[in-house]
Amino acid sequence: MSTLTIARDTVITTPELLVLVLVQLPMRDLLLRAPLVCKMWLATTLSPDLQRALFFAPDLDPFSDAAAAPVHNPLLAELFPPFFAPRPPTRFDWPPARALTALPAAAAPAAFAHPAASWRRMLVAQPPPRAMYVVQKCQRDERYSEVAMRVALLRGLELRMGPLYDLAAGLANRDASWFCVTWNEEGGRKYDVMLETVLYTALLSEEICWRGEGPRPPFAAWFRSGPAGSKGYPDPVVVPN
Repeated sequence: MSTLTIARDTVITTPELLVLVLVQLPMRDLLLRAPLVCKMWLATTLSPDLQRALFFAPDLDPFSDAAAAPVHNPLLAELFPPFFAPRPPTRFDWPPARALTALPAAAAPAAFAHPAASWRRMLVAQPPPRAMYVVQKCQRDERYSEVAMRVALLRGLELRMGPLYDLAAGLANRDASWFCVTWNEEGGRKYDVMLETVLYTALLSEEICWRGEGPRPPFAAWFRSGPAGSKGYPDPVVVPN
């Protein structure tokens, strides 16, 4: 047996060395193909280092540069582009609600909608956002005549794609609605990510504002309505995770 063969076999049969090799794989291969090679490789992909590389576990390295911008999950950015695109210059350029049903991930409806789908458990960024500002505006028409507005600041999060998608789909829930996700990459604000939604309606009610799947969010507990035509956002209700 050659020296190269011995070295190769040593690497692929030693978990600590195998991790160093597998972490170099493209994320899709690490997620979908590496676990199928053998039971040992499957077990290795569950190691803390590879779970962080797959955005399933948070990267909370105390020695990392705190001023550095978070790294977006590249696989989620590919499958859910409206959530990771730069903020449009105007509200009229926001993605419409129908963009949620036209996502690349929705091409396989059964797998996409499965409650245990892996994308739902993935962190949206590393390190994960800890605070999210949620804004919902209801307007009578496109002239910004606001009927009401609700806001919330959600804290204590390790934000994953499932809750973020569910909130967007539940709040931007009709044809005449739009949404926008803004990432606070420069710091200096109370939130790490902001989800804004706008829908056109004559009245504001929980029935109108939520048509998502699953339990309705406790709006009465974590949304505060602003007066019609109010300027700026009212003070948010702070809700721990």
